[in-house]
Amino acid sequence: MKILYFSPIYWDDLKQRPQHLAEELAKMPGVHITFVEPSISILNSIVRQNSDYKKRNQTINDSLQIFRPSGSLRLPRSFESLDVFHMNQWFEKRQLEDLVSSADIIWLGSPVFYPLIKSNNNKKIVFDRMDDYVFLTNNALMKKLLEKWELELLAKADLVISTSNHLHKHSQTLCRQSYLVKNAVDTAILNINVASLVVSELEWLKHEGYYIFGYVGAIDHWFDVEAVRAITEFDEKFVVCLVGRNNLNYNFEQHNRIKYYETVPKSEIGAIIDAFDICLYPFLRNSDRIDTINPVKVYEYLSFNKVILAVDSEETRLLNQEGIYLYNSLEEIRKYLKDIDTLQRPFYDQEQLEDFVVHNNWEARAKTIMELLIKELQ
Repeated sequence: MKILYFSPIYWDDLKQRPQHLAEELAKMPGVHITFVEPSISILNSIVRQNSDYKKRNQTINDSLQIFRPSGSLRLPRSFESLDVFHMNQWFEKRQLEDLVSSADIIWLGSPVFYPLIKSNNNKKIVFDRMDDYVFLTNNALMKKLLEKWELELLAKADLVISTSNHLHKHSQTLCRQSYLVKNAVDTAILNINVASLVVSELEWLKHEGYYIFGYVGAIDHWFDVEAVRAITEFDEKFVVCLVGRNNLNYNFEQHNRIKYYETVPKSEIGAIIDAFDICLYPFLRNSDRIDTINPVKVYEYLSFNKVILAVDSEETRLLNQEGIYLYNSLEEIRKYLKDIDTLQRPFYDQEQLEDFVVHNNWEARAKTIMELLIKELQ
């Protein structure tokens, strides 16, 4: 089974669902994965003064290879609504012809790739609907394009896999072969025997009597800054640690007890989570779009048996897990903070914890997906 796997995430970026699933599927007998990264426009490379626009080929092993089309003749993706001659698509299609021709299955991890394959009617198409893509971008042109491409892809796909119940219900209205396969925990993060400057500082703070609340992940327009501030303002011994790329125009360093750290290597994440007293999922509840997110970070927090304060959403409710304390307002957060010592961990013993990890890791998800591919596409 040859799978041409189009990913919105670069192979060497922070490891997420696309890399995990491609890696696990490639371990299965008779499966070969070609992992296609997004091309990078030459304009982007000129601005950043790098050569990332060039074509990339890399062999990971006999069953997994990486391919990035050249972007030397490509404009940024958001210009495609103005590209009446479809030069962007033509140039990339030419580079992908042989790979498309030899593939049994074309896997799309984002509707952004749909124009490259929509004319192919003799290949099985899988759409891994990981996110609400329109919600995640602030680019007005891209929002329009993504909305158009996604609806077309949902109608054309032979199989749609959604990560959240909200997305799944919508997918079912447009594609009969729709299934729910949620996110998972990366078992590699369970190794906490790594050196980390962040952990060293957190351990010092705990030694000084501070209580550590923590969040690991991107900080963007969906992040609830007021929730974080409410925690630090409740008690002078409460410190919030934020680890990840900050895309907001907000300076967290103006607050003495908000400790912000840039993105760290994935190998350090487990040790950092392990150092938290309580983990946070502080997303804004100002839109139903939050119900489309199946939060990977909550799976990671659970794998360390950490108490979690999380915004109330369809997905956090569906976890139906002890140890996750849901809130809808700052006042509800403060009620939990008032009784902080009474909050219970998710799992009572090591056996319960290990059972959760075994049934919610990426290997388990890949096995489920392979069963679906065989059932629906062969």
